[in-house]
Amino acid sequence: MFHHKKGSFSAWMLRLRKIIRWPLMTSREPETCSQHSFEVALISHQIALIGKVKFNRNYDPSAIALAALYHEASESGGVGDIPSPLKYYNPELTKQIKKIESEVEHSMVYEGLPEYLHEAMAPLVIQAKVEKKTKAIVKAADDLAAYHYSLSEVNVGNREFTDAAKLLESRVSKHCEQWPEVKEFFQSQFPACMQTLDELSRPD
Repeated sequence: MFHHKKGSFSAWMLRLRKIIRWPLMTSREPETCSQHSFEVALISHQIALIGKVKFNRNYDPSAIALAALYHEASESGGVGDIPSPLKYYNPELTKQIKKIESEVEHSMVYEGLPEYLHEAMAPLVIQAKVEKKTKAIVKAADDLAAYHYSLSEVNVGNREFTDAAKLLESRVSKHCEQWPEVKEFFQSQFPACMQTLDELSRPD
């Protein structure tokens, strides 16, 4: 059982910058979980905003962005970044890893934070308590951020990420089919994310 000392929540979260994602793969530019969480928060906020303004969804874009910011809390709290091939090797192993992640999330909130913050923070940090639509948008943003990183590696000749990019492309396509706001973001904003600095700076 994990235990986090009183008042330590933010200290653990700030350690996201020490956790390197894709740990078994050779990267041109290593990515930390802190960087990834920022990108997921940004993308999920844009998707939720598009959903609210263009598709009349009853989203709270700020709350969704916060849920995205905290979506990797268990990794900083002691679990670390477990490679996907291992994490999803079989259903039983996945179930056990999810159980450990949940225990860490509960400990971070209910032991690492003062009691008066429990009610406010639990629905943001503890994944089982995150609202269903919020979780869906955060997951789409999570895959988009990972797809962006994988493509960036592939585009500079790193073959290590070729299969990951193909898998993530398939996942992103499914998100786009399910959520028009994800499709709108992917079509209107994602292409620029893959441009060079010169291309971004060039007038339309």
